[in-house]
Amino acid sequence: MASRHEPKTKETGLKRRIVVFVALLTFVIASSAFAQEECNAIPWGEPISAVEQITYSHTVSGVKYYSVTRVDPCGIFAVEQGEVTYGFRDGRLYSTLVEIDKAKDVKKVVTILMDSYGVPNHKKVDNWDVYQWETDDLKIKLKSQYSTDRIKIGMYYKPLVHHD
Repeated sequence: MASRHEPKTKETGLKRRIVVFVALLTFVIASSAFAQEECNAIPWGEPISAVEQITYSHTVSGVKYYSVTRVDPCGIFAVEQGEVTYGFRDGRLYSTLVEIDKAKDVKKVVTILMDSYGVPNHKKVDNWDVYQWETDDLKIKLKSQYSTDRIKIGMYYKPLVHHD
């Protein structure tokens, strides 16, 4: 059993980050249903006609992406400001992409997601911390670069994933 007075190691730092991340994710999971109602979030799979104040951006692999021109200050956006892009496949909400260029509190964003979706899988890829969650209906991926405080979040509605 580890002593409280052992010197800090890279492993200890990683464990501490994971614990903080798990706490953040737990908070997000617990508040996600409430946040969806409070934020008037667009339900997954909804038709594009259900979305207001969006502007067409581009199409990639059959997914049409739209920029959101207004974001309610709730959920992650109560903590950070970012750009949101919705992706529609077959006319229904398939993905939500969020980019935060200069996060004030990366740990808080991760904690929010952990609260909603539980403990993620974590790995390091090319100077990015990559966190991934999966539920019955969603795949969530958060990439953060602690050196620049940049965050990218992708959420994908699994029932609309095409298996080519």
